[in-house]
Amino acid sequence: MPEAKSAREQTKERHRRALIEATADAIAEHGLAKVSISRILEKAGLSRGMVNLHFSSKNNLLLAVAQQFSEDYTSHWIVAMEGAGSRAEARLRAIIDADFDPVVLNRRTMAVWFAFRSEAHSSPEFMPFIDSRDAKMQRTITSICRELCEKGANPGTDPQIAALSIIALLEGLWTDYYLHPDRFDRDTARAVVLHTARAFFPESFEV
Repeated sequence: MPEAKSAREQTKERHRRALIEATADAIAEHGLAKVSISRILEKAGLSRGMVNLHFSSKNNLLLAVAQQFSEDYTSHWIVAMEGAGSRAEARLRAIIDADFDPVVLNRRTMAVWFAFRSEAHSSPEFMPFIDSRDAKMQRTITSICRELCEKGANPGTDPQIAALSIIALLEGLWTDYYLHPDRFDRDTARAVVLHTARAFFPESFEV
């Protein structure tokens, strides 16, 4: 068994996470360009030395926020998929459902995602962490679509095209939420994606 972490290590981890969460709050409230160390520390309730201790610089702290959000998102859909059982269609449904879960699709998270995306070309170091539909998700959904084709669910379907179509819809609906959070309907959004999955795999996604 791994050794229990010391009180000092636990405090370090708590402070590090507090800085990440405070930075995310500041980004959501003020936008990336207007985030300052002072605003971050005010929200975190920590001293300026903590930023230097844990991250060395503001840019490293921003990178840590982007990385944490990316890891949290990926972990969320993987846990949902793994809990759905072995059937390919159930795993795909779980990924779709997870994408509209308020845990990941909410105003704060979208504000942070799109703030980093707006800076991606001028700050390419953010790029590995801001693609919600990264290579791992593309491989996973493509693999699921391939399973569906092989089991006879519309074998003429190109699994890569089907996967990219579903991913593009998920991406577009996130953007729709970001622009119109008050009008966005999660059930309708989920139905839109499932309707597309049904078009590719009618035997597996019957009404």
